[in-house]
Amino acid sequence: MYRNVAEELKRLIQNNPIGEIDLKDLLKPRGYAYRVAHELKITKVQVRKIYAEFKGIYESLKRNGWKFDEEILTRLYMLYPIIEYQKNRRVLDKSFADLITALIENIEKFPNKKNIETAEKFFTAIVAYIPTKD
Repeated sequence: MYRNVAEELKRLIQNNPIGEIDLKDLLKPRGYAYRVAHELKITKVQVRKIYAEFKGIYESLKRNGWKFDEEILTRLYMLYPIIEYQKNRRVLDKSFADLITALIENIEKFPNKKNIETAEKFFTAIVAYIPTKD
């Protein structure tokens, strides 16, 4: 049994493209994105910078015909130090940081349109499911 949803997902995408996971399992209420947002107790402030960078990479790929060229890969690689910096400052939950690192590694290992689209939908759903503070 896994300690948390991040470990479960990391194991799932370790050797399989995220694009092979059923979107329903990733996006539905009580699905993986919902569970990440609620079980890891992350805030929108914590994920804002990484999400914005990731979304920018996604939009660039979309504009450029889904070509994973040197510029795109460099931008993707730059997410690693950003995540590590935020994790070390304790701005970002460690389990969430490790999950997003595994997600980037998955995209790097399987660089194709379906994987980046699935990852973008998953990341967007996480942000949407993060509870707002009253």
